[in-house]
Amino acid sequence: MKSRFRNARILTILFIFLMFFVTGFSFILIDITAKDAILDATRNDLKGTASIIASQINGDTFVQIQPGDESTPQFTSLRSTLETIRQSDPSIRYIYTMRQNGSAVEFVVDADYGIETDAAIIGEVYPNFAPNLLTGFLQPSAGTEFITDKWGTTLSGYAPIRDGSGRVVGLVGVDMDSQKVVGRLQYISLTNYALLLIILVFFLVGAILTDLHRTRVETMIEQAIVKLNILNNIIRHDIFNTLTALIGYEEMAQQTDTMPEVQKKLITITALTEKIQQQITFTRDYQNLGLSMPQWLNVQKIVTQVVPVSGKTEITITIDFGNLEIFANPLLERVFHHLIDNSIQYGQTLTMIHGYYERSGAGIILIIEDDGIGIPAEEKDAIFKRQFYKNAGLGLFLAQEILAMTNFSIRETGEPGKGARFEILVPKGAWRISNVQQMET
Repeated sequence: MKSRFRNARILTILFIFLMFFVTGFSFILIDITAKDAILDATRNDLKGTASIIASQINGDTFVQIQPGDESTPQFTSLRSTLETIRQSDPSIRYIYTMRQNGSAVEFVVDADYGIETDAAIIGEVYPNFAPNLLTGFLQPSAGTEFITDKWGTTLSGYAPIRDGSGRVVGLVGVDMDSQKVVGRLQYISLTNYALLLIILVFFLVGAILTDLHRTRVETMIEQAIVKLNILNNIIRHDIFNTLTALIGYEEMAQQTDTMPEVQKKLITITALTEKIQQQITFTRDYQNLGLSMPQWLNVQKIVTQVVPVSGKTEITITIDFGNLEIFANPLLERVFHHLIDNSIQYGQTLTMIHGYYERSGAGIILIIEDDGIGIPAEEKDAIFKRQFYKNAGLGLFLAQEILAMTNFSIRETGEPGKGARFEILVPKGAWRISNVQQMET
């Protein structure tokens, strides 16, 4: 059995590692896909911005700007327009215009002219340009990767400038600083990995709680097996002793000549036979104890079900557990059966049995009390021991064992001569009120 439990735990650990691996690998793929999507979106933004700016430039005026025209109205007006657009969009670092001069590409208007000392002047050749820049003279385009030059590392978008006849006379370049792009990529990565961490934490907590639950069930099963083994030895010994006594009385009855003596022996034989029947019935209930898993049980319903078995209408039985539910062994019904039966069998002056509950810190106490003769102080602990069954049966011993399976405890606190009072302590987390459907914490 322990080997089986150990193998189950190993499988659980392997499953956890597998889920961590699969989840982690999935999020890496998601992160890569998300970054590609952000990069594509950024490139499209740059192309769109360049296209909008290009549409606002008069191509016919643009053609007239020549080297040395930095102070002309045409140049200063266009430069001012480019600078205004840049100021309205913090993500843009540079805006400029270019045109082709043979196989070379040269600057025309740089928005930084007159602001930055390294600004390009009219006619300044731009060396080592990327193929995407040339595509920008034909249609909107954007760089596939960062470009590093004397102005820094940027990602660029381009769009053609056309004159009145639709002829391409130049292009608009829009640069976004690499740190801006990297910042966007890092943000999506941080978001993805934060989400991954949250999911993994929840998954780990769930796995730990599941393992704890399984461990608790395994412990309960192991305890049940131990108890059943002990019980088998005990009951086998008890039944053997009872049978020995039964055989002895049968032999004495056979050797007795007078009918009254035979009848006395037969009464004893009947009692011994009933005792064996009780012992066998007890083994059945005790065996079921080890096979039953805890579940949420309505206390009012369970106790109400065992009340009619008393058969004594002169006894008033009041049950006030309301909507209380407890997480207990399904054999809980047997507990209340034995408690109520114990009151009826031994209460003598009994007229009333009352069942209710009280709060005790974070837990609660289930109470079954009566107004019978009560239990002598010296027997309060002994009534729950197996050895005491000669006087009170095995019921209270079984009740205590059933409750112990879910860490409940039971005690008798009644006042001798005034009635018995059985208290079942239900710990925190094992009870709730069903009308709010919320476990107490």
